[in-house]
Order: sequence, then C-alpha cells, then structure tokens
Amino acid sequence: MNNLHSDIRLTDELERQLMQAAIEEQNRFRPGHALKKLFTKLGGNVNKATTVNVAPRRNVESAA
Repeated sequence: MNNLHSDIRLTDELERQLMQAAIEEQNRFRPGHALKKLFTKLGGNVNKATTVNVAPRRNVESAA
C-alpha cells in the first residue's frame, strides 16, 4: 500500500510541475509572436484602406 501512495505523490508532483510550466509559458513574453500580431493588424488596416473604391476621373474641358 505504501508503494501506491508514492506513485500518487509522483503523479501529483508531475502534474503540479506540468501545470506550473504551462502557466509560465503562457505568461512568457514572446517578441516574435507579438511583432507578427502587430504586423498582421497593421497589414489588415492597410489592405482595408487601399481597397476603397474611387470614382473614375472624367476629363472636363474648361469653358474658357
């Protein structure tokens, strides 16, 4: 019975370590990922701004 409890403790300890590592990874700053998101946002805004439909120009002759 003692062996069973030591296995449970090892499993609990492993789970605790894995959860801690996952939390630290989630909170870690990743500059490459942040820059990619920034450029994606900027690129999306640029594409929206450049796809505005512009009325075609008409050649207007002066009355003079």
